[in-house]
Amino acid sequence: MQIDEIIQNIALLLEPPAIYFVAILVILIVIGAAIRKRPKGPAGPPIIKRMSKMMSRIEKGKPIKDAPVKSRQDIVTERFEEKMHAVGLEPSTDSGHIPTSRTPLAKYLLDHGVTESTTDAIVSELGGLESKEAVKEILDAAAESEGVSFTSVELDMAKQLALEEWLRSRRRTSSEE
Repeated sequence: MQIDEIIQNIALLLEPPAIYFVAILVILIVIGAAIRKRPKGPAGPPIIKRMSKMMSRIEKGKPIKDAPVKSRQDIVTERFEEKMHAVGLEPSTDSGHIPTSRTPLAKYLLDHGVTESTTDAIVSELGGLESKEAVKEILDAAAESEGVSFTSVELDMAKQLALEEWLRSRRRTSSEE
């Protein structure tokens, strides 16, 4: 007898008004779950999300946190060096095809207090200089800038590194022509 009652109850659920009620109830439950799981932050690419967070911090009067930024050149250099080291090779500095922030001259200048922007400017302009004297004059000017600590021996070493870098860039441009 109980089986007959169960079958009758199931038959009642399958009648049109009950089916509609169950279907609407299921749809409401699904919509409610979707709304609850929706992200509360801004949608879109990561840069848009960071910008939205920065704008909300400004609106609230809180200080803005600067995002860590790497230059494209640094990212390419890191990836190149990782791949070279993965196969057991060491990148050569003689070819002149390494980023300016990794050249011996750039490292030397940075170690002696020359700012990164000044170092990048010096190294990037070396190839366009016409004479050895111009190379030496640029380094003399850099040595006089604020925060730079060169002794005469260290300045001579920087000039020597700059001349080597200048000659390398001249050879590279002459071979490309």
